[in-house]
Amino acid sequence: MYTKKFRTKQEFNSLNFPKGKNYIIALDVGYSGTKLFYENGYACFPSYAKLLDGSMMDLSDSKDIMYRNDETGETYLIGYNAQNMIDDTNDTEGELYSRYRYTDPRFRAICHTAIGIAAMHKKDDRKIMIQTGLPASYLKDAGALKKAIHDIPKFSLRMGRDREWISFDLNITMDNVYVMPQPMGALYSVIIYNNGAFSKNAMSMLKGRVMVLDAGFRTFDFYGIKDRRVDCQDSIDDISMHQVFLNTTQKIAEEYSEEVRVPALQKNLTTGKVTCFNEEIMESEEKEFGELLEAANNEVFESAKTKIRSVTNAFRNYQYVIVDGGTGEAWFDKISDWLSNMKTLQILPSNINDKLPLIYSNARGYYMYRYTNNKW
Repeated sequence: MYTKKFRTKQEFNSLNFPKGKNYIIALDVGYSGTKLFYENGYACFPSYAKLLDGSMMDLSDSKDIMYRNDETGETYLIGYNAQNMIDDTNDTEGELYSRYRYTDPRFRAICHTAIGIAAMHKKDDRKIMIQTGLPASYLKDAGALKKAIHDIPKFSLRMGRDREWISFDLNITMDNVYVMPQPMGALYSVIIYNNGAFSKNAMSMLKGRVMVLDAGFRTFDFYGIKDRRVDCQDSIDDISMHQVFLNTTQKIAEEYSEEVRVPALQKNLTTGKVTCFNEEIMESEEKEFGELLEAANNEVFESAKTKIRSVTNAFRNYQYVIVDGGTGEAWFDKISDWLSNMKTLQILPSNINDKLPLIYSNARGYYMYRYTNNKW
């Protein structure tokens, strides 16, 4: 199994999208990766921030993202290289994967970094408008999320090997931050083309019966629409990629007597190996864990099938199923094979209009939805 494909991406891409009356930034701050769409491109980086204390050598790297709060002086390393600095003695899973992370300065640093990356490309005086989302059953947290995004300090970013800091003093009003159910992003990504026009079957889907399976890192979200009414909004946290990684770490402990926490596993995905030690004879070696990851992935998918069948009532009265998210991408073929005899059900990947990785579909849908409401 190619373990590297399970690691959260860090990439920045140029691509032109339709422009709204205001400058739209679509922001999807996941527990694994932060994804964003803006007029001139899209990007992703791991949702991890490491507060720097002055002990790190000042050596720039092409994957560096540096964030500095110019009001407090605090500086963070963000994304891929910060994730590489995770070890088994810092950052509890409760801190990193908490639902109530909105006041954590690291979470805010991640949000503001993403906004800054998009704002770098803004060349006019239009207002910034942000569309984001939350898992379907977390919408009561919308106010806290909006405050985390809106309450933005003066800050600076330094990207890659560039030694120059880029300063930002952004004024984003609370009224210009919007929150929708996360899986709705996937739905709107499916029904809106890259030029901002609705697809030919958009109305039949919006008025029909659609189930979105948004399988992300921390939660598996269900969002069902039947005859223009929301029929289902559920979030389950034990059939996600986090659970796959948790099962993998347990298998590593059983097989190799080596403890690796879920946050630290990400960097091991690059090589597919873990370092195993025998302190008695002072011996160490690297051992592959790809087969353990594959076994864990299959186990969690089997559990997911049972819960999917229960939550959706075996897809009775649904016409379309949209599969979304990073876990959804890893499981898309499995889901398609499982449902292959459901002749009344059409299975759609959420990237049907753009062919980008499924991790981007929510953010793309946020952008396109906000664009259709902000053309003039």
